[in-house]
Order: sequence, then structure tokens, then C-alpha cells
Amino acid sequence: MADGGHWAALDITYALAGSLPGLCLMLLAHQAGAYARLVLVTGALLTGFTVLSAFSATRVYLSEQFPTALRGRGHIFGESCIRLCAGVLAPWLLEPHTGSPTLFFGTLVVVVAIGACIPLLCGRETVGQLETVTEGVPAPA
Repeated sequence: MADGGHWAALDITYALAGSLPGLCLMLLAHQAGAYARLVLVTGALLTGFTVLSAFSATRVYLSEQFPTALRGRGHIFGESCIRLCAGVLAPWLLEPHTGSPTLFFGTLVVVVAIGACIPLLCGRETVGQLETVTEGVPAPA
């Protein structure tokens, strides 16, 4: 990171971290009295726009984490892990807290904050790291 690397990881992290204020608005919406609906919708919009902006970068960045020969399989593996976390682990963590908006959205804030840091901690720089194609026939993976 000293040479300005990890641009894609930073973009993804900033987009996901940008959703935290929206999640916090949703967390506090039940305390907003007559403005509860407005606060909740504003939080949902902030969260939606920031998280949706990370999706396109995340897919490209994920596939670039693997060598060319393994890129297709690696991308499928990464997508499978992401879907397990988003479709199984996150709902499993959130389900016990559906009766309390504070615990529900608080748990969601913690999960998203952890997820926002993963590209920085586990990802590798991809700028200028493209492999040179020197073979006429691709090697089997």
C-alpha cells in the first residue's frame, strides 16, 4: 500500500464502509418518532447505493485474485463462498435478533464492517500484475 496499490480493494472497502451510515440510520429509525419512516428509507437508500456500487468491482477483483489458469474455477469458488456467507451465515446471525431493531441492525453493522475490511486484509494488488501470455496453447489447469 505504500506505493499507492490496492486501488480496487480500497474502492470496495470504501463502498462497503459507506453503507455504515445508512445502516446506522436504520438502526436508529425506531427512535425517530414521526420521522421513523423517513429515517429508515433514507438509510436504506444510502445503503443500497453504496453497496450496489461495490458489486461490479467485487466480481472483477475476485476473479483477478487467481492465476489465469485457475481464474474460472477460482471465481466460482469465491462466488460460492460469498453466497454461503451472504445467504446462510448472515441470516443465521441475524435471525435471533429480529425482535429487536437495535440488535438486528447492530449485528448487521458489525458484519458489514468486518466484510468491508476483508479486501484490504486478504486481497492482493492486481494493478500491473497481469500475467504475460507466452504459450500458443493454454496449459490445462
